[in-house]
Amino acid sequence: MSFKVAASDFDGTLFRDRKISAEDVAAISAWRASGNKFGIVTGRPLMMLTPCLQTFGVDVDFAVCCNGAIIHGGDGRIVFEAELPKKILAAIVSEPSVSTTLHFLFEAADEMFCLGLNPTSWVIGERMQLNFPLEVIDAAQINSLPPINQLALGFITPDEAELAAEALNRKFPAISAQRNFNSVDIVPAAINKAQGVENLLRLMNWRGEVHVIGDEANDLPMIKTFSGCTVSGAKDFVKREARAVFDSVGDMLKNFS
Repeated sequence: MSFKVAASDFDGTLFRDRKISAEDVAAISAWRASGNKFGIVTGRPLMMLTPCLQTFGVDVDFAVCCNGAIIHGGDGRIVFEAELPKKILAAIVSEPSVSTTLHFLFEAADEMFCLGLNPTSWVIGERMQLNFPLEVIDAAQINSLPPINQLALGFITPDEAELAAEALNRKFPAISAQRNFNSVDIVPAAINKAQGVENLLRLMNWRGEVHVIGDEANDLPMIKTFSGCTVSGAKDFVKREARAVFDSVGDMLKNFS
């Protein structure tokens, strides 16, 4: 049976102005009803994604989370997982280049741990809204954590986040630090959204047309690899890499149906 696969970034692409539009929900439903596959490729862990999808009634066939470091099937099962070395996690926490981060958020498959939580961190508001489990730890507990897929940092400005990502990538070749708005998402080296989609296709044995859409710097690997699309609200540097610009995810799905 032949079908198409559509993979969408979440924040800023599908989830805009704190909502998923009814038009996008209807387009996703029609896409899947035609036998095609739809899922999310995001920097979020699953526990921060699922409540939002449930709120707006969006069903998915997969979720490539933590920028490709962990992949879930439509039923939530783990089909791929990459782990950050604990030694590097401990070293990053003491790095001067990230001393102004508002949090160190250690993301595992089904729980999260936070160190150095600043009262202005976005983690506090997200936790209140989404009610995900979060344990506050100190640096001495890092080595006893479960496998960590991603370490997320948060900064006041995108420029600050970009400088921190560049410094971390220079010092730690075993990791990939990727700026995402004001955040820096840290995953094992060579892990990114493009590899996440490639791993998904290989593990699921899915073949055929693949359509991806995103709006930020961490979406560029998959946009470039899959000749992907972006949304009209994306910045110019993303639009320059995209083969097409759509007003919404739903518009892209309708175009390729």
